[in-house]
Amino acid sequence: MHTVTLLTDFGLSDYFVGAIKGVMLELNASLQFVDITHLVPARDIRSGAFTLGQAYSYFPGGTIHLAVVDPGVGTARKGLVASAGGHYFVAPDNGLISRVLEREPEATVYEVRADHYFRKPVSTTFHGRDIFAPVAAWVSRDIPLHQFGPPLAKPVRLPPPVLQRVKDNLIQAEILAVDQFGNLITSLRPEDVGDQPCKILAAQREISQFRRTFGEGTAGELFVVPGSAGYFEIVVRDGSAARELGLAAGKAIGVVLG
Repeated sequence: MHTVTLLTDFGLSDYFVGAIKGVMLELNASLQFVDITHLVPARDIRSGAFTLGQAYSYFPGGTIHLAVVDPGVGTARKGLVASAGGHYFVAPDNGLISRVLEREPEATVYEVRADHYFRKPVSTTFHGRDIFAPVAAWVSRDIPLHQFGPPLAKPVRLPPPVLQRVKDNLIQAEILAVDQFGNLITSLRPEDVGDQPCKILAAQREISQFRRTFGEGTAGELFVVPGSAGYFEIVVRDGSAARELGLAAGKAIGVVLG
């Protein structure tokens, strides 16, 4: 039995997720599906790449990860299939697997061109159903990746997360993602600052309180915790840091050391 994970921005109210699962089951009825999420913010490739990069390694080797956040569907953007870290990935070539490629430099990537593996007719607005889902199912049936198309030497990559020392005591960082609680996941890791005291500058606010858990501090307090993804997170006790600061993924923050 092969496991296929799904990560999309399709939401939960339409037929889209059910359709892509149905297409795959028609080709391999023994598939097991795990939904990573279908609530990636619409067309937000950056957030989708972060989530995929955080989630894939927790699955057993051989898992097939189908990821579709595809604002360029129907255009000249390519599709890809990849092998990385003992896992398989099927996605549009738009940067969605960037964080995986950063962690897995030995990845092999192929362009998806062999249209005899596609569902026909191919919709210009739903490649998730007509191209990526059947390709993922054929991968589960042990079709070698090179049969889907030629090597893709330079898949599209998002810029790496911003983390740059601009002065001896100043680091420029950014918000990588916002979770459903409104916590702001930054690009700053605990090891980037070590034992030095520091404070974060975000949306003209200075945040100097660092806690170990979400439950520490007083109600409404803005502070920083070391998050489960390995990055510092800006949080509000019993509230939303994203709402309080008006920040979203991609926004810059500063870190003052000392």
